[in-house]
Amino acid sequence: MSEPQGPPVDRRDFLRSTASVGTALSLSAASYAGISGSNERLGIAFLGCGGRAQAHIHAVLKLKQDGQSILPAGVCDVWDGQEDSYDHEFPPGQFTRRNYSQGLFPSAKKCGLNINDSTRVTKDYRRLLDAKGVDLVCVSTPDHWHGRMTLDALAAGKDVFVEKPMTRTASEAQAVIDAANKYNRVVVVGVQSMADSSWLKANEFIRSNRIGPVVQAQTGVHRNDVRGQWRYYRLTAKMSPKAIDWDLFLGHQFEVNGEPLGPKDLPFDRAAFAQWRCYAPFSGGVFTDLLTHKATQLLAATGLRYPRRVAGLGGLYWEHDGREVPDVATLVADFDEGAQFVFTSTTVSAYPVEEVIRGRLGAIKFVKGGLQLLRDDPTRASGLPGRLEKSIDPTETVDVSPPANETVSMWEHFLGCVRDRNRATLCPPELGAAAVTIAAMGVQSYRTGQVLMWDKEHRRVVNADGTWADKWDARSLARERFAGMQPPKYMELGGAMDEGKKS
Repeated sequence: MSEPQGPPVDRRDFLRSTASVGTALSLSAASYAGISGSNERLGIAFLGCGGRAQAHIHAVLKLKQDGQSILPAGVCDVWDGQEDSYDHEFPPGQFTRRNYSQGLFPSAKKCGLNINDSTRVTKDYRRLLDAKGVDLVCVSTPDHWHGRMTLDALAAGKDVFVEKPMTRTASEAQAVIDAANKYNRVVVVGVQSMADSSWLKANEFIRSNRIGPVVQAQTGVHRNDVRGQWRYYRLTAKMSPKAIDWDLFLGHQFEVNGEPLGPKDLPFDRAAFAQWRCYAPFSGGVFTDLLTHKATQLLAATGLRYPRRVAGLGGLYWEHDGREVPDVATLVADFDEGAQFVFTSTTVSAYPVEEVIRGRLGAIKFVKGGLQLLRDDPTRASGLPGRLEKSIDPTETVDVSPPANETVSMWEHFLGCVRDRNRATLCPPELGAAAVTIAAMGVQSYRTGQVLMWDKEHRRVVNADGTWADKWDARSLARERFAGMQPPKYMELGGAMDEGKKS
């Protein structure tokens, strides 16, 4: 039977107490009065006005209503947008009435902006970076635009809330780190689950050696939808070449590090516009959309960052609907610290895997509302079952109070960091870049069939060679240390024997 260890971890207490481990102070609206510059109104521009952006707009309007000195200062989207009600059919044959409001002009209306003011309501995001009264931007466009917009916003002196993944590629991610440092701006990557204190509570366990050296972290995301993953995003007749700046959506006229953001000659396609996660030029599918969440969480928990080598495996086995990203995928990442990260995903089967961090002396299992510590004893050999016929009773359980609305919580946190000029956000660009690197290497490995390595010295992806296995073999043969092992006495008889001692 597990025994609770102390009171539950409260989210606000967590946000206040974790500054020492790389997080920033989260402040309620009432707390701002005592901060220098806290009464200055912050103008927020929204770059991208799709479905995820609506959650950001709602969060900002709620915090404004709660008394924070903020206001929407501009919106940008390549689509004029649509606002209506419609009958949504799902499951097949079952209809529900839904309201729909996305795109440029509906978002401007929500934000109280004049739709005829082209300096505030525009399809060209650069106008908003030049607009007076824009202090920070929220980037919630399709993934291929994240890096370019973030870099331009930083250069324009703006603080940035950028949706995950922070960028599409590892090289773009390094450029964002450099720009954030150069311009000294506050950046948070929108992995909203980082507002949950479970990950840093697990990091406390690991740093205090509660589970011994970390050897493996395992996670996954599994879904099953007869419509096809990401095909539930609505297509409408009003998504037309007349209403959408298709060239600007593609982004082929823009680049980062000499690479264009998107393809030049792709014909207009409503599905590619509204369901872009299904298409390789704009998304890595499960690797970038689903893995990035999990990678960020487990990197924060373990303290690991960049892997040394990555393999991305899988295929597009069942969802044959014109998509270009795999429906079954597994990524394996090996770290120089002597640990491995395993991510697995299916979008055609929903049975989940356990989310655990394995150490030599125990494991941490993440569950709804907290985490569990399960002791492992290497002196007992087969102390745990070979397979899970039932859940294993934890040694300890820590209850965590999650935020009622993670997006609102992340915005509250981010605004506190902006007011304080505190760049150590819950998900800073350094953490966002590490997660992007894992995901992007997974995509590249899947596409090329190559195992890849991260060149830490030059901060770039390279093809793998045999040095990884050679390094660990050499360490074992050198017997420099046994990492807590207790070899049996007869192992003294092992090893190469000198010719003169043979008998």
